[in-house]
Parts: sequence; structure tokens; C-alpha cells
Amino acid sequence: MAFNLTRMTIYALIAALEEDLRALIKLYVDNESIIESGLLEKAKNRIEKDIGGIFGDIELNDIIDYLDLGDTFQTINNKRSSFPTHVSKFIKEETKSLELIVSIRNRVMHIRPLNFDDLPIVSDFCRKLLKSETAILWSNIGETLRKLEEDPSFVLALDIVSYDVDESVNHNLPIPDFDETGLIGRDKEVEQVKQLCLGGFPVISIVGEGGVGKSALALKVAYELTDKNSPFDAVVWVTSKTTQITLNEIREIKGAIDSSLGVIHEIGKKIVGEDYDKSNVDEVIEYLATFKIALFIDNLETILDENIRQFVGALPQGSKIIITSRIGLGAYEYPIKLQGIGESYASQLLRTVAKIRGVSTLSTLQESVLRGYVNRMHRNPSYIKWFVSSVQTGLSPESVLQNSDDFLNFCMSNVYQYLSPDARRVTSSMQCAQGLKDIPELAYLNDFEALQAQKAIQELMATNMLSQSSIAKGASVKTTYQLSELARAYLGKHHKPSQVFQKEIRDKRNKLNSMFEEQMSRRTGNKYLVKNIKFRDKSDRVIARKLYDAQNHISNSEHDKAFEILQEAQRLSPDYFEVARFMAYFYQKSGNYSDAREQYELAIVLSPNTPQLHYWFGRFLLHSEENVDEAVAQFRIAHNLDPESIEVCLALARGYLFQHEFDETQKILNELSSSISTADDHLHKIYCDTEIQVLYRRGDDFSKSGDFDKAMDCLEEMRTKFQDLSAKHKDRHIRQKLKKCNYTLHKITSSGREDLKGRALEICDWIESESVS
Repeated sequence: MAFNLTRMTIYALIAALEEDLRALIKLYVDNESIIESGLLEKAKNRIEKDIGGIFGDIELNDIIDYLDLGDTFQTINNKRSSFPTHVSKFIKEETKSLELIVSIRNRVMHIRPLNFDDLPIVSDFCRKLLKSETAILWSNIGETLRKLEEDPSFVLALDIVSYDVDESVNHNLPIPDFDETGLIGRDKEVEQVKQLCLGGFPVISIVGEGGVGKSALALKVAYELTDKNSPFDAVVWVTSKTTQITLNEIREIKGAIDSSLGVIHEIGKKIVGEDYDKSNVDEVIEYLATFKIALFIDNLETILDENIRQFVGALPQGSKIIITSRIGLGAYEYPIKLQGIGESYASQLLRTVAKIRGVSTLSTLQESVLRGYVNRMHRNPSYIKWFVSSVQTGLSPESVLQNSDDFLNFCMSNVYQYLSPDARRVTSSMQCAQGLKDIPELAYLNDFEALQAQKAIQELMATNMLSQSSIAKGASVKTTYQLSELARAYLGKHHKPSQVFQKEIRDKRNKLNSMFEEQMSRRTGNKYLVKNIKFRDKSDRVIARKLYDAQNHISNSEHDKAFEILQEAQRLSPDYFEVARFMAYFYQKSGNYSDAREQYELAIVLSPNTPQLHYWFGRFLLHSEENVDEAVAQFRIAHNLDPESIEVCLALARGYLFQHEFDETQKILNELSSSISTADDHLHKIYCDTEIQVLYRRGDDFSKSGDFDKAMDCLEEMRTKFQDLSAKHKDRHIRQKLKKCNYTLHKITSSGREDLKGRALEICDWIESESVS
């Protein structure tokens, strides 16, 4: 079996370390009893496995030759008195490091994925041993390091020999192709996918662009599931990878599985056996039900069709399917969307690969330069390795970066060819209109209905061609999208929009900007008018246009047209509180008060700190439902949020008035007295009307309790207030309200109080004269 240079180099160094430690034991041990019985038995079992049996007595040195790394330093630590002090002391001090080397040895010997720092740890430790000031000879280590300096490739002629029984779960996993560097920057994702495999999700997908490391991540997780404590009976790996990237071309893989039925057949052979009948898919499902199997399907996008969806949908409980794909299944799955690795990890990967491959032009560069390179490669691991290989051939880094069409095509072509026409149109519009875009704007730019736009976005998100950004807006979340870096680079080289299409999008964007300016100019200074729309940001202009149109249709009693527009606005931007507020206004005007209330409450849930929403809801409760107490509660919230608003103050004052909380009403009126002159005529008239009403309502309450003196005082004060009003505020409406005092005046004149009768009749005559003026 062929292994790469990194694994074989580690093996050579660890084998040399084992030989030196065995030599150390042979030098000081002359009695078999010094070696623990368990280690003796293990060594003899290895001898028997190696030569096919044990014949006669075994020499002590032969037994020592079959001690592995852990056995050697364990023997020295257990029998320290049998070794010179300087030997036992040194081994004791280095035991922690040796235990770390043992874990690396196990990864090498049992063909497990290597960590990125395995080779540096082993080589640094071996060099440290050579430099240590002890009398211990590390001759094998010294010889191996010398050979590595002279010819690093000599290790490729070695054979990895292990006599230990591998107690891992049965598997058919391939040799990891990331051995030379280890899996850098994916620790968090490995743990996440592993926990999902051990949890309740039956299907896990690792989705991402080509080269981002989906297969490497899946393979790393697959190996971790083969430990002896694994809950699975077997781990099965099947791949449908059909192409590979070389320095000069994208090459078809000979004999690759290129159909869904071919993959299912291959799964059958791996699970059931070579005699599996490819027409009997039920037999595979039965095995998956009987045994707990972790089934990994690599590069699923090349054969994604209804056959695969049916197969995945039939997965019985207990087994798991883990897929890697550039396109998600769209159902059944728990998706892990893989992006490029972090900037520092990407830089580390580039430098490590360059060092291993001897590309000093890259390995010695400043960190800032390397980070610039990896960001231009979108921190894609395969892109970085391909880049190093290309520079290794003698090309300059800049020329490689500027001529990377093959790699971009390899990463994205299998994705783009499966996109629907609508999804392709969205990618074209995003190329023309860069930056984050929400669904309403994308629908407008592409002439899509809401559902059409949402479906296209969902399709692109499943391919990882889009990146998503979510920002909290009140209690809602506004989500926007843009092309991923790699997708934009690929599309810019292979699918650039036509000049005609670019002009079409440019014209629409200009129209959008004009629309926004028009909407802003239409807004008045009074933010509590129904027609005034509160923008969360500029991107709300598409929805605002629809809301204005709906309002015009409502005003013209064209309710069907208004409702159709509002429904579309709701589909496009369900998280925008103004859509719910306008829908509430529509229902209110239509007489559907229960739905109106529901929409007002939704608007407040979406933006609880917007005082206008509480103000409008309070007015609805007051006038449509005649629910004074709830209305006052809403006006109080609006007043707390916007205490300077005259509209809110007057609404709250009148609410208190209807609750007969006259002191609270008067308190607000007193607070407004110094600023009411700055309000418009409409608000000023409401203020004056409230001043009149609070007095005659107080008088009415006093008369009902029999306190006619105070009742008369209130009515006379009301007359004085009215007479002090300017002529423009003494309109017909307020004059007609004066007649409401007649009932109270009649009670006073009929009370038998002669001292009050004349005063009451005088007020009656005054009201009569004012009401006909």
C-alpha cells in the first residue's frame, strides 16, 4: 500500500525511536522477569503472528524486538532500579512527550488521519533527543535524520509493519489525502459533524463549493467513528467523484461511478457483499435496519436524482447517511454549510504545504503577504494546495492567481449546470448589483413574484453560492444575500452578464433610487399620519412602494387590488412591521376588526419600540372596538417611547378623559399649554375641544353626585375657556358639543337651589346663542 511522504517520514522517525529504546533495554536488561507479564505475553503474540508460531524457547532479545514504543518506556519506568539513574530519570522526564508520540504512532500504524502538527512534533522531539546531554546513544534516530537530509524520499521504500490487532469498527475507508498537512482549521466542524452522527439526525449533509474540504472533513469524521467504542457496526464509504484537478486540466477519473443507480449498487456491494443483486434495493435497506451503519456518500451532486432521494428517504432508524455535495438534497437532511477556513489557518496551510514541498519562495514570505494570497483564493484549501503546486513548477504567484480558470471551473461547474433558469438569472443580477440584497429587491430586479424569488434564493443557498447576513431589526431579523467570493470569481470569468442585461439591471437600480427619493419627499413632518412609512433602511423602498399603492387603492375603495398588493408585500417581507400595519389598516377599513387587531399586534411584536404602532393600535381600539382601557394602555406605551409628541399626548389625554380620569387629563393639557401653539390647526382644535370636554364632563360627574355648586363652577369655567378661544377654533363641531351641557343644567335648575338657578339659566342662554352662531 502506497503512503505519502509525510506519513512515511513520521513512521521512519518513530521506528528509529523504537529501535533506540529497545537497544537501551537490551543494554541493561538480562532477565525476562524485568519485563511485565502482560507486555511479555503481548510480545510473544506478535512473534507468533509474524512467524506463524512459536517453536521452543525465545531469546530475550527477540522478545524485546517485538516491544512497541509504549512498551519500551513503560518497561523502563516500571523497573527504574534496573537502569542507570541518568537513563531512568531522563525517560521519566520525557514520558509525557513519549505518550504524545504514541498517539501519533497509532495514527500512523492504524492508517488514521494525521494531525497537521504530527510531523513537526515527532521530528522536533527526535532532534531534541540527539541534543540532550545524556550518555544515551540515539544512533538510529541520528542515522534516520541524516538520511532524511540527504534524500527525504528514501522513506517511500519502507513498509509500515504492525502486529497489533486493530480493534476498530469494520470499514472500507480510503487513505486520507490530506496527510501531508493534516486537516487544518476544521476542529470545530469535525466535532459538530461527529456529534450529529452520534445524535438523532438520520441524514447529515456537508455542503460547499469544490475544494473547500468537504470530503476531507467527512473522512476525518468517518475515521473517528471507527473507534472501538463506536455505536456503529460498520462505517462504509462510497464516492461518485468523477473529476480531479491537475496543474493543467480538469481530468475525468477513469471508471468513476457516474449514476445514482451505480452508487446504490456500490453501496449494496459494500454492505451486503459482492454477490449483491443490484435490482434488490430493499436488501440494502434491510441491512441498514438490521445493523447500525454509518454510510458516507462522497460527491453526491454528480448523481443527485429521484433514485437517490428515495433511497435516502427510506433510511431506517439507527443507521446514518452522511453526504458531501456541492448541492444539498433539499429535504431529509441536517445541512452543514462549509466555507473557506479561517484566515490564520489558511495562511498556516499555505506555509506548511510550501515548506513540505520545498517551495521557499512561498514558505519564507511575510505573514501579511501570505494572508493576502489566501484571501484572494477565498481561503479554499484545495485552491491553496493547487496554488503551491503551480508555483512549484516555476510560475510566479501572481501569474497563477490571475490565471486560475481551471480551478474555478473545477469548483463551480458541477453546481452552475444544475441551476434552474430563475436561479441563474438571480446570479446574473447579483453580478450587476453587488452588495447585500434582500428578497424584495431581488424580486424587483428580476421581475419575480415573491414565491419565485424565494425559491431561487433557496436553490442558491443549497449550493453555497450565496452568503447570508442577518441583522436584528427590533424583534424581527432582516436577512440579506450576496454571491460568495468563489462564486463571484467563477461567474465573472465564465458567465458574465450581457451588456443588455447589465443595462436593464442598472436602469432598474436607478429607478429604485428615484423611487426612494420620491418616497422620502412624500413624507411629512408628522410621523403619526397613516400614510407616513417608517423605513428600517433604504432596502425597504420596494415594499414601501407597494404599500403606497395599496393605500391608494384603499382610498379609492378598490379593496381587491389593495389586498392583492398587500399579500405580495407580506410574502416578500413578512418581517417588516409596516406591512402588518398596512394590512391592519386594510382590515380596519373593510370592517374586519378581528383580523385588524391581529395584524396590529403582529406589527408590535415585530417592532415593539416603535411608538407609532402603539398609537395607531390605540386609536383602533378606541374608535373601532370602543375598548378604552386597552387603548389607554397602548397610548401610555407610545407616550413613554415618545413623550414629546403632541399627537400621543392628546390621544392619551382623551383616553383618560373617557375613563373619567380628569386630573390625569388636565395634567397632560397643562404640560401641553406652552407648546400647543406650535402644533397645526387640527391638533390645536383637538386640544381646545379636550379642554372644553374635561370641564363639562367634570360638571356632569359633580351633578350626578349632588354637588351642584362644583358642577356650576365647572360649567362657568368652561364658558370662560370657550370665550377665550380664537375665532378659528370655535368651529361648528365644538359649538354643537356645548349642547351636551343642557342635561346637567336642567338638573341644576330642577334641584330647588334658587341661588344656582339664575346662573344655570344664564349658561343655557349662552349655549343657545353660541350654537346658532
